[in-house]
Amino acid sequence: MSEAHNYPVRKFEVNYNVAEIRERYTRLYAALVSDALESLGYHHQCMASGIYPLLHTMKVAGPAFTAHGIATPSRDTKIHDIRLGMFKSMTEGCVQVRDTQGDLSCGQFGEISATAAAAHGCVGAVVDGSTRDSNYLIDMGFPTFCRFRNPVEAFGRFMIVDYQLPIFVKGMHGLLKVNPGDYIFGDNDGVVVVPYDLTVKVLEIAEKWFESEGQSRKAMATGLDPFEVYQIYGRF
Repeated sequence: MSEAHNYPVRKFEVNYNVAEIRERYTRLYAALVSDALESLGYHHQCMASGIYPLLHTMKVAGPAFTAHGIATPSRDTKIHDIRLGMFKSMTEGCVQVRDTQGDLSCGQFGEISATAAAAHGCVGAVVDGSTRDSNYLIDMGFPTFCRFRNPVEAFGRFMIVDYQLPIFVKGMHGLLKVNPGDYIFGDNDGVVVVPYDLTVKVLEIAEKWFESEGQSRKAMATGLDPFEVYQIYGRF
């Protein structure tokens, strides 16, 4: 009999309205969020190039629910059940982030995992590795970001062994730490990790610049001198 119900519940509660913040972030784009972080001195918060959505229109935004996986030939069902038990720790609006330790052997996230996660409030997944069942994930409209696709079954090759702890994914300058609750934002350009305490501050900076860029864009389209436009709006 499964012992999944015995795995600890580790919910990360945030101090903001998750639905409201998500709606505001999804109006933006990853490059602007990255720029906002850089303005605060955070220069290495993007995942390494190559992690993109299954469909170019997909965006992902929400506090990180982290999952740590390893390559293993084990078929121990008690270890396997960790993946099942972790769903009880998910919170409404979270984004599942999986590390894979660079494993290339299989599809590390699929449609059934997405279905279970969505039923527990998860709104998307970022896998520092691969997915399978890609067409199903697209058809169900579940925003999924990955580095590659692989149809091979994970059981006996790869397992989630822990969850809701700091993990490391590939960053633009080495490994990038992702903590439970860090804000995850991704679009067709890639994925940005916003430290939890900066979630709202980064959003407010990016929103201000988004407005300025819109005005700058309109001014440029009229043929105004680019130097004058930049001096007025500060974004180019």
